[in-house]
Amino acid sequence: MKKRTIVSIAIISLMVFGGIVATAATNNIESADGNGNQFGIFERIRNRIRDTLGVCQGGCNLVEITGILEYDEVYFFIGDVELHFGPNWYITSAIASLDYDGDGEEELIIDELLGLVGTEVTVEGHMQSEDWMSVFTINGMVYREPGQPIWASQHHWRWRHNDNVKP
Repeated sequence: MKKRTIVSIAIISLMVFGGIVATAATNNIESADGNGNQFGIFERIRNRIRDTLGVCQGGCNLVEITGILEYDEVYFFIGDVELHFGPNWYITSAIASLDYDGDGEEELIIDELLGLVGTEVTVEGHMQSEDWMSVFTINGMVYREPGQPIWASQHHWRWRHNDNVKP
């Protein structure tokens, strides 16, 4: 049974890594902020892996940025900083836990974020590199906690809040 579990975890890990690499390779390698800022392909892959797994290189030192939220149909930005809220499949399929855009509607995360485009927003997060942020708060409201995110397969939230399930 343990061998089957290890093989399953290995296969899932390869699939996740393959998806991350494919996403990083197919999405523009060049930052689409219009200023010609570029991420090298390996820096983009590294940042995407760190963001997906919840890794804060060098400790989770949070930085706050305030500015007008922009969206270029692929990425969100404040100024030159590319903001990341987790994998695209997650933000386009998960219902937001809070009403970030204040419209009173229960919406997908992507729709909450789109509701903020063009407005002044304050985000707090970890800078994975000079122009890449993994976002943890939006306008003072928790988006996700530092550490392993909810979309990772071993997130502890499901164990903390369900007395009937043991890890």
